Amino acid sequence: MNILVIGSLYQNFVSLIKNSKKDFKLFLASNDISTDMPNIKYDSVNELVQKAKILQIDIAINLDKNLIIENINEAFKSNRINLISVNKKWLNLEFSRLTAKKLMEYYSINFPKVISIPLSFPVIMKSDFPELTLKISSKEELINNLKQYENTKTFFEEYLEGERHSLVSLWDKKNLYLLNPPQNMTEVQKDRFDLMKTKLNFMLSDENADFTGFFTTNLIWAKNDWYVDEFEMGGVNGGVNGGVNEGVNINTLLRQDILYILESATYQKLNELE
Repeated sequence: MNILVIGSLYQNFVSLIKNSKKDFKLFLASNDISTDMPNIKYDSVNELVQKAKILQIDIAINLDKNLIIENINEAFKSNRINLISVNKKWLNLEFSRLTAKKLMEYYSINFPKVISIPLSFPVIMKSDFPELTLKISSKEELINNLKQYENTKTFFEEYLEGERHSLVSLWDKKNLYLLNPPQNMTEVQKDRFDLMKTKLNFMLSDENADFTGFFTTNLIWAKNDWYVDEFEMGGVNGGVNGGVNEGVNINTLLRQDILYILESATYQKLNELE
């Protein structure tokens, strides 16, 4: 099996792939790293596609979100090369937090509620594009930050205190597979977690999510339920934007054979995995 990992944030995937029991040959495609592994240089998506065809790549894993915007999904699909990558439409769940909240509201998925005018503290101040996450603890701090970010599209949401977990999932166009569910959950936590998974699966299915790819859901256990803080689409790094979220512990993913999982996803058989 020939595997191609695209993008500079490749270390986590290389660790996961090297843990596989399957026979494979690994290639990288990154213009900004130096490595001992075979590294494909390219100047365009079309050049990358042609080189992937020459190398007879079985599965490519894209970690470069800029390439999603440059339509890498369509280019690989038209050349019949299996690509693990979210598409441009679903990348918007990360790039517009308010869009994500609107979609979750439609499917009754818990998320920190938006506050129009903060009357008590602390509250969270965020930008719609994921570049700003601030915990505001006083009225004075609120006024100062409103002045500082007056030219940024911002909003406020309730502050939730509780256990946090970065959940890595893989979607294969019809099945949702969770790679690292929280460990040692109470019975109530597990029941609410299963319900949240069902809602996420239904959301992706009902919206005809036409991609095979990873995404990370940053969760908070608060008020006796799981809340989705935000999404990171396209990787297993977790902890977006260095805000209040914690990153994914890659060691929790090493217990699984990622190539076996990716092969199952390629043929839409994630539902057959235990």
